[in-house]
Amino acid sequence: MRTRTRTPDAPPASAATVQDRGSRGAAFQPEIQGLRALAVLLVVIYHFWPGRLSGGYVGVDVFFVISGYLITAHLFKEAATRGAVRLGRFWARRIRRLLPLSLLVLLLTAVLTVLVMPSTEWSAARRQIIASTLYVQNWILAEDSVDYSKLDQGATAVQHFWSLSVEEQFYVLWPLLLALVLAVAALILKGREKLAEPTVRRLFLWTLGLLAAASLVFSIWYTAQDQAQAYFVTPTRIWEFAAGGLLALIMGSRQFTGAWGNLLGWLGLAMVLASAVLYDDQTPFPGWTALLPVLGTVLMILCGGKQQGTGMHWWMSLRPATKLGDWSYAIYLWHWPVVVMAPHVHEGAERLPVQVLLIGGIIVISALSTEYFEKPLRYAKIILPTWRSLAAAAAGMAVVVSTAYWTVEQEEQGFHEPGLSEDHPCYGYRALENPQECTPPEGDMGLYPSPAEVAQQPQEPVYPDCQAEAEEAGLHECWLGVEEEDAEGTIAVFGDSHATMWLPALDEIAQQENQQLLVMTRSACSPRASLSEGEDPCGEANLEILDRVAEDEEIDTVVVAGSQKHSEFGDPEEEVDLPEGVGDSSTGASMLTPIQYWLDADKEVVVFGEVPRMNEERNEDETLPECVDVNRDDLTACHDDLEDTRVGDRWLTQSEEIFADEQNYHFVGTEDLVCDEDEETCYAVLGGAITYNDNSHLSQGLVRSVTDEIHERMEPAL
Repeated sequence: MRTRTRTPDAPPASAATVQDRGSRGAAFQPEIQGLRALAVLLVVIYHFWPGRLSGGYVGVDVFFVISGYLITAHLFKEAATRGAVRLGRFWARRIRRLLPLSLLVLLLTAVLTVLVMPSTEWSAARRQIIASTLYVQNWILAEDSVDYSKLDQGATAVQHFWSLSVEEQFYVLWPLLLALVLAVAALILKGREKLAEPTVRRLFLWTLGLLAAASLVFSIWYTAQDQAQAYFVTPTRIWEFAAGGLLALIMGSRQFTGAWGNLLGWLGLAMVLASAVLYDDQTPFPGWTALLPVLGTVLMILCGGKQQGTGMHWWMSLRPATKLGDWSYAIYLWHWPVVVMAPHVHEGAERLPVQVLLIGGIIVISALSTEYFEKPLRYAKIILPTWRSLAAAAAGMAVVVSTAYWTVEQEEQGFHEPGLSEDHPCYGYRALENPQECTPPEGDMGLYPSPAEVAQQPQEPVYPDCQAEAEEAGLHECWLGVEEEDAEGTIAVFGDSHATMWLPALDEIAQQENQQLLVMTRSACSPRASLSEGEDPCGEANLEILDRVAEDEEIDTVVVAGSQKHSEFGDPEEEVDLPEGVGDSSTGASMLTPIQYWLDADKEVVVFGEVPRMNEERNEDETLPECVDVNRDDLTACHDDLEDTRVGDRWLTQSEEIFADEQNYHFVGTEDLVCDEDEETCYAVLGGAITYNDNSHLSQGLVRSVTDEIHERMEPAL
């Protein structure tokens, strides 16, 4: 229908009319391609300019609804015609449609990663490329999102494959579930009723409706519990596909047109755009907030007009929109590797003119790869048979996985520095301790371990079972040092991952002192004596530790360490008489209460000052090993000013002055272990050892190099 034009089968413009496309034999919906164009543009703009379109990630949800709509319509048509779903043929079509281009992008990304990206990114990239190839990337990111050790890990060039993984899992599970339902129904109704179209529709509606309800409820609940994981896991997203599927089952090929239908279509567009503009990274998503873009997409599919200039579907059906929709899958695949890699190729990649050119290039390569690679392979006769499609998919996946593995493996072998070891007299802290013999302090014999190996240390801790996870309930204990029967006492360790960081040194010290080492550390759990609102396993465990240490006569010494950066805390749960200097700070009182509590229990309390935090002012998105890797010819480019590394309130450092008069209190300063306090410079490399494995945790090699110095500073407490 066009403005001021009435065709014989055009509905009146003044009313909302249910129009059946099937009656005209037009199964193709060009406006769907326009919706795909809208979805991919939202995602691309969000990734290039997240500050300008903070909720552009909802474009992924638009894709999910469209996929659910089209796939369910296809499956229902086949089931209504044949009474069954041919799983092999369905999956073969999906393989020919999706895998050729995705595997091409993954293959090229695997090669470009070792050519373009810092070596510190290779291991994570390899892991995620393999996960993306096997379509389990979303679960890898869900796991990483709650792993405190990976919070400083940069995004890989294939991180966007999480949504494709969710989609592929839907393509596998949804047809399987429908095939099972149809088989059970056929068995029950055998001889009494044929699986006619109305019966199949009811079965699909009940199955999908129950699945959608369960997924939506779970999504709302789990987003409130753990938003980071909920964003990626498949069960929180199933209802979005189901929304499109229910639309296909209920409405079939019918749409609402006319004035009111068109108005509802524009309302749907407004809902999607509103979520893209108003939402941001702090929005609890998906959960109930995803209803806005999901229902908006449903309205845009269901409602709209074809009137020239005013019809919502008319705009979505324009050739520029439909062509972008044709290329949307390729645009989505290609754009994120460009976003991630471009800054490593050209330093001006983040300037607006360059970004506009990059987007233009992405569209061009997407068009070419769609028209001359993806489409020809989709219809290639050689892989049309189902078994050949499946075999080709397996072969392609094997090529990508092996390429990702071996390219990284071969390149990493070239980064080992044979002339340096931790035993060298100028290695690590020893270079700072002996400036006359060790010049320059950075060392001149290369790096050991390599930046890639140092960057991997947070994922490969020396004592993997000695730190409780952030949400783990109860008290977690780990024993190091000497065996119990040989021990002359016990040293307890209390704090977050910055306390765990010192374990290589503390374990060695405990053994030299014939002591057991009781480790009670927890990731992302500051050493405090307060409880947060709601569930707080960290606070509850800390309160248990207070009494555990105070009441254990075998514990003579307790070591406290923590990060500079932490939340604000409420008043402490335990009442102690703190010295002057805390003032009205509930956070300070909460963090200093454990110290006073154990001093009152006649324990020797050793407090480690917070270590400097690197890169905070200069480039907090770049880890120190990454900086070292790209500045091997000028390591000073990665050093930091001492004052810039002091980014928090540093209550543990302040405790040195607050508890100065306490006989059993001992302070171990840490800034001078990595910084020249006269020059006010903190080093990225000392004696060939990269000082940090991220931006805030000292590397394992550096910690081992300061063991003797830490032992000497702790001696009065031992």
